[in-house]
Amino acid sequence: MRSVNGLRAVAVVTALGVAIPILVILFSFAYPQPETWRHIADTLLGDLIKNTLSLCIGTLIGTFTLGVGSAWLTAMYDFPGRNFFNWALILPLALPTYVLAFVFIGMFDFAGPVQTMLRTVLPGSHNWFPDIRSTGGVILVMSLALYPYVYLLSRNAFRTQGRNVLEVSRVSGIHHWGSLV
Repeated sequence: MRSVNGLRAVAVVTALGVAIPILVILFSFAYPQPETWRHIADTLLGDLIKNTLSLCIGTLIGTFTLGVGSAWLTAMYDFPGRNFFNWALILPLALPTYVLAFVFIGMFDFAGPVQTMLRTVLPGSHNWFPDIRSTGGVILVMSLALYPYVYLLSRNAFRTQGRNVLEVSRVSGIHHWGSLV
């Protein structure tokens, strides 16, 4: 019976640890600070909304392009290495997005091995490399982390419809990529 009480105490302490931050947020609504919200709206909100929309739209385009494009190629065409790509394109699911971001920063930042090697090989070319710590860099990392979800769903859809759609479009005179649309 003591172990049940001990487990109950651990559960209560864990639940309190999770509930305290939520309760602090809920109680903060009882004491609003309009001057803080006004300052945020006047100084930061426009840029935050613009950045959020650009990240969402850019990541959507990148994820859709990578996921659907690679699914279409691996599901509809036979080419050398297709079986390898069928499972290799899923590998980014095994890597958390924040780890992928740290790897990209480590590899492609100014002091990283890629830019260091490029500056050594191509002297005087240190200013042309894009900044990985930018909106474009975040869009790239997010797209590379999220495209496997779109890839898996799209590949499954393309496989279940079979190659009949591709064959019918060829007979109808529609180009390969036209049958995708």
